[in-house]
Amino acid sequence: MSIDKEAAEQDFDDFLMIMEDQLDYLKEEAERRGIFLDSSPDDLDKLEQLFDLMSETTDKKDIPGLVVLFARHLGEIVRLNYGGKWELPLDDEKNVNFNTPVLTGHCPVEGVECAPISIMHAYSLRRKKGTLKRAVDADVNPTSIDLSDLVEEK
Repeated sequence: MSIDKEAAEQDFDDFLMIMEDQLDYLKEEAERRGIFLDSSPDDLDKLEQLFDLMSETTDKKDIPGLVVLFARHLGEIVRLNYGGKWELPLDDEKNVNFNTPVLTGHCPVEGVECAPISIMHAYSLRRKKGTLKRAVDADVNPTSIDLSDLVEEK
């Protein structure tokens, strides 16, 4: 799969450029529903609640846009509370997050990518309460898995 990296980087720049307006819009929509967002980790449960409310009145074809809107706020919660920065992985086409905005540098393990769009997409499909908290915790505090017993000796 070959992509136009220059166009992808421009799309990513546009994604970042409109971030503040999108976050303001989401906060206003939340307040109209009596939900107050402050970009703290406490917002994770509120985001699930707000997504459920807003998706009820959103046409099915517009849900992917709603997912991206919420993913922006989810990513900013991680960035503001745990550090890191938005990046666009374009170097490895086999990367599951290839050409999708992610956060990096938010945990002590190098190379961990927090993929807010994928996390919100997963929530939109299953609507399992606590999904956002579990996903952020896994990205911020990853645990090692010992796979040494799977190595076959020659």
